[in-house]
Amino acid sequence: MKLTSTQFLIIGFFLVTYGMVIPWLMVLQVIKATYFLSFTSYAATFTGLLFGTIGISTYFRNKRRKP
Repeated sequence: MKLTSTQFLIIGFFLVTYGMVIPWLMVLQVIKATYFLSFTSYAATFTGLLFGTIGISTYFRNKRRKP
């Protein structure tokens, strides 16, 4: 399955949003802070940033190639 640059950006956006909201809810003590949630929020943020970087670079690469 090959993802387009737009799909990379959308997935990256949702992952970064998840990685931002979960720690915020843990700080507000809405949900209990656990090692698993902390790790998944970190992994989601990191993966989302990678997906966003890949998405924006492929978007500009494809845009530059087209006349």
